[in-house]
Amino acid sequence: MKTMLSLQRHHYIRTFSILLIAVVLIAGVASCTTPVAEYDLTMAVSPPGSGTATDETGTSPYAAGEVVDISAHPPDPCYEFVDWTAPAGTFGDPNTATTTFTMPARDVTVTANFELTPPDHFKFYTVDGDTAPYVGKDVELVDQFGAFNATVGYAVSFGNPVEKVHGSVVSPIEDGNRHYTLYDLEHEWEPQSWEVMINNQFQDDVKLTVWGPIALAVPTEKIEADLGAPECLNHYLIYEVLYQPFPEVGVTLKDQFIPDGEDVVVWEPVLFANPVKKTVDGVVTDIEKADEHLVFYRIELPPGNTSIDKMIQIDNQFGPQTLDLTLRDTLAVPSLKISWEQPLDHFKVYYVEQAAPLEEEVLLEDQFITDWLGEPLMATVGERIFFANPASKWHGDVWTPISNPNNHLTFYSLSSGTPPPVWWVQVDNQFGLGQELWVQGPYWLAVPTQKGPHDPPVDLDHFLVYQVIDYVGSPLEVQVLLDDQFTEESVTVYEPVLFANPVQKTHGSVVTPINNPDDHLVFYWISGGDFLMPTVPIINQFGPQSISVYEGPQDVLGVPSQKIEWSLVPP
Repeated sequence: MKTMLSLQRHHYIRTFSILLIAVVLIAGVASCTTPVAEYDLTMAVSPPGSGTATDETGTSPYAAGEVVDISAHPPDPCYEFVDWTAPAGTFGDPNTATTTFTMPARDVTVTANFELTPPDHFKFYTVDGDTAPYVGKDVELVDQFGAFNATVGYAVSFGNPVEKVHGSVVSPIEDGNRHYTLYDLEHEWEPQSWEVMINNQFQDDVKLTVWGPIALAVPTEKIEADLGAPECLNHYLIYEVLYQPFPEVGVTLKDQFIPDGEDVVVWEPVLFANPVKKTVDGVVTDIEKADEHLVFYRIELPPGNTSIDKMIQIDNQFGPQTLDLTLRDTLAVPSLKISWEQPLDHFKVYYVEQAAPLEEEVLLEDQFITDWLGEPLMATVGERIFFANPASKWHGDVWTPISNPNNHLTFYSLSSGTPPPVWWVQVDNQFGLGQELWVQGPYWLAVPTQKGPHDPPVDLDHFLVYQVIDYVGSPLEVQVLLDDQFTEESVTVYEPVLFANPVQKTHGSVVTPINNPDDHLVFYWISGGDFLMPTVPIINQFGPQSISVYEGPQDVLGVPSQKIEWSLVPP
C-alpha cells in the first residue's frame, strides 16, 4: 500500500513530464516557423564611372550559400574588365565578366574592377609640306601647363598605331583604328619651358626640358574599308624636347604601311605630348585619359630606306583631308609623367633711372637671416636700382629658353640700420660646380613685377640680394648669346657679383611666403651694350611705376643656381 508521500511524488513526476513534453513540442513548432537569415548584396565598380556591375538574379537579400548570377560591362571602349573582388563570399570565376557569386553569411559589396584600355605606340610620318592641308580654325587649348589660344595651321605629320618588338618584349597594336594627325599652331603668345620627369619602356626617371607648345595632335580616322573612327583617344598639345639623354636601342616596328616590319634605332626624344582639352566652334572635347602622355623619339632606318610615297584620305574634327606622306621619322611611346615644374629663368639685368625712394617698411626672412638673427629683419625699401628681364641663353651648343616670359624683377635698395654680416656660400650652376662665394648684405630686394602688356608673374619669389665680396672658382671669360624682350646680343661673362636667396616678405599686413625655396640666383658681370628704353610701365606690390632702363659698361646676368652649403662667417 502506497503512502500519501509516494502518491504525491508520483503525481509530481507525471505532471513535470507532461510539462517537459509540452515545452519540447512548442520549441519544435517555433523552430519550424523562424525565417532563414538573409543578407544584402550591393554591386559596385572601380574606378567609379568605369563601367557597370549587375546582379542578374535581382532578388537581394540572399541567404548564405545562395548562388547569384552577376555580370560586368564597360560603358564604352575606353575601359576593359579586369576582375571581381569582395571581402567575403566566393566567385565562380573572378576573372570573367559574367560569372556567379556565392553569398556569405553577412552583408557584402561585390566590386567589378576595370582599367583603361592599354595605349598604343605610334609611328609618325612626315606630311609633304607642298601639299599639306591647311585648317585655319581658332581653338582654345587647356593642359596641365596652362591655357592657350591659337589657330590650327598645316598638317605636318601623321601617326599610325605600330607594333614594337624590343628585345623579347612585344607591344602589340591594341586598336588598329587609332591614328593621329599633327598640326602646327599659329599664335601670338610666347612659348615657355618646363622640366618634366618621365618613365617609359626606354627611359626611367629621366628629366626632359620641354618648350612650346608647338603643335596639336588630333585623333583621326584613316578612310579605309576595314577601319573605323578612333575612340577613347586624347587630343595632345605637343612640346619640343631640348638636349636630353637618349636610349639608342634597336627595335622592330610593324604597322599598316609596313606589315612585314623594319628594324630601326631609337635615338633622342624630340617631342613631348600633354593631354589637352580642346574647344573649337563652341564644341568642347575633354581629356579622355589624363595620365596618358607620349614621348616622341627620333628613329633611324637602314640607309636608303627612309622615304615612303603614300597618299591617304583622313577625317577628323577638322573635316576630310588628303595627306601625302613622305618620311617616317619618329616613334611615339606611351609614357608616365611623374612630376613637372617650371624652372627659374635666366635674367638680363638693366640699370634703372633714379627716382625718389619708396620708404616702405618690410619684414624679411630668408635662410641667412634665420641663421643670423633668428627672427625677421626689419628694413626700409628705398630706390629702384635694377630691372631684370627673363632671357634665353646660348652657351656653346646648349640653348636655355625662357621659362616664363611674364616673370620680371625690380631691384630696390634696402637699409636696416644693422651692420650686415658675411656668409660663405657654395653654389653649382651652368658656369661651374663648387663655386665658393663670400657674400655680404642684404643690400637689395628683388620684387616680382608685371611689365607693360604682359600678364602678372606666376610663382616667382621675392629675392634678397647680397653683394659678392670674394670668389673662389674657375676664372670666367665665357661667350654666350642672350636674347630677351629688349635686346639680342653676344656678351662675355665674367666673375660673380651678386647672390640672391628667395625671401618671405611682410609688407603691412600682407605676407608673401616663399614658393620655391630651392630657387637661387648668382649674378655675373657681363660686357655691356648701349641699349636705352626711355619708358617702361611696370606694376608690383609697391604699385604702378614708370621706369627707364639702359645698359652700362658692365651689365649683369642672373643665372639659376643650386645652393649646396652655406655658413655665417664669424666677425
